[in-house]
Amino acid sequence: MILCVSSLPSAGETRGRNLTTHPLTTIATALGDAAQRDVPLARYSGVGIGGPAELLVIARNRDTLVRAVGLAHEAGIRWRVFGGLTNILLPDGGLRGVVILNHARHVEYDTAQHGMPPHCVVAESGAIIAKVAQETTRRGWGGLTWAVGLPGTVGGAVVNNAGAFGGEIAKTLIAAELLTPEGTVQKVGPDWFAFQYRYSKLKAVRMAEIVVSATFQLKPRDPVVLAAKASEYTERRQRAQPPGRTLGSTFKNPPGDYTGRLIEAVGLKGVRHGGCVISEHHANFFINDGNGTAADYQALIDLAQAEVERQFGIRLEPEIEIVEPSAISYQAES
Repeated sequence: MILCVSSLPSAGETRGRNLTTHPLTTIATALGDAAQRDVPLARYSGVGIGGPAELLVIARNRDTLVRAVGLAHEAGIRWRVFGGLTNILLPDGGLRGVVILNHARHVEYDTAQHGMPPHCVVAESGAIIAKVAQETTRRGWGGLTWAVGLPGTVGGAVVNNAGAFGGEIAKTLIAAELLTPEGTVQKVGPDWFAFQYRYSKLKAVRMAEIVVSATFQLKPRDPVVLAAKASEYTERRQRAQPPGRTLGSTFKNPPGDYTGRLIEAVGLKGVRHGGCVISEHHANFFINDGNGTAADYQALIDLAQAEVERQFGIRLEPEIEIVEPSAISYQAES
């Protein structure tokens, strides 16, 4: 999430500077193979869009995640943490500073041995939420089956209070660990997040804490019934959502209506800008079917908002996160 905003240029405007005396050199050296310079973020984005990260860190475990944040904080370098990059539109000019991709994916299912109640799951924030949902469904633990086909990470799901088919993160989360910019880890309960529809305090207030892990309290259910529900949800998702490189639902549904219906009603299905197009299958999905750019995607967002507001008086609110190239950012998960 964005903590503060600066007019400093993007990574593309500073590439080529001499980094031999720059703190990024020290950070890269300290992190070894986990760190690379000037890596296109499009390689990791679900929609295939995004310019270079000035320094990219792949944090494959919790220790690397904590260390990378600590090093950047101590050096006074802007930093940002991302999860799966499944619902975040990254700028064409890239991002300066340290960009950390959270691939810390350990999940603990046998938590009773640690004195926790039965059917608890503790997942690191970089774990893929769909895989956690699939495993808990297989075990006959109900509460996350709605997420069997959901893209993204556990951390992103918590930050966004992700949900589908009547379920949502807020219904099963009982605790989370948060990393502060100073490097301390604190444990909080669900009330701390002030969850609402597709909303948490981390998302709305642009706070600096990072979700490190999440604990879910699930309930025993018939595995056969859960497996049937998982199959139903997967089929419904496949029918409703178009294939291709997309960020998922572009806008939230307004009260009492559906964004896809509104965009279709104003005649924008199939409208293209550059390499991006509004899906013919579901108008709330924008697809990069060529060499689309963030500028192309943003142009379609602006067009849909303008036309729906002009014809229906409804201002569509983005469900995806749009990262500005000039933003100094200290936390994000998706």
